[in-house]
Amino acid sequence: MSAYFAELSKALKAADIFRPCLVLDRDRLDANIALVKQRLAAGLAVRLVDKSLPCLPLLSHIARALGTDRFMTFHPPVTQALLDAFPEGDLLYGKPMPVGAARAALTRGGAGWWSRVCWLIDTPERLAEYGALAAGLDTELRFAFEVDVGLHRGGFSSPAGIRALTIPKGLRCEGVMAYEAHAPEIPGLFGGAKKR
Repeated sequence: MSAYFAELSKALKAADIFRPCLVLDRDRLDANIALVKQRLAAGLAVRLVDKSLPCLPLLSHIARALGTDRFMTFHPPVTQALLDAFPEGDLLYGKPMPVGAARAALTRGGAGWWSRVCWLIDTPERLAEYGALAAGLDTELRFAFEVDVGLHRGGFSSPAGIRALTIPKGLRCEGVMAYEAHAPEIPGLFGGAKKR
């Protein structure tokens, strides 16, 4: 065990903490935030992921340090907490939500659900369901296409699959969302860096 982790273990023992817990080194966190800021290409924005940082004060600290109000969310109750905690926050679902869950959130939640949440669409069927939801609620809903960039986790696997779709009235496409290491290839998938 490194000296750093040995010191953390000693501090936990001294505090009589013998159960699993999260230890946050603010100095290292702030150094990592500074590194992200330094390496982030000009014009790109950061979106913080609520399931990776499930603590509102921690999300707030990082969001403030990075100058972002963009979040990826995964669970309606957590989404509501983010909407409440970050009045200017822009939220993107990191997984496609069943249309029933979206309907429940939109009818129970506040105004933020309508204008600040971007839903994820992974199939033509889900696109049609969300189109019907927007029509039934007489509103416009934002969405992003989930694209498969090689990990086969779901979503559209080719530009032709997306081009063949007709976007229903009431839905506004905000872009695409993909996962992991292949994400830098997305611009090439949709026409190159000039169109990204």
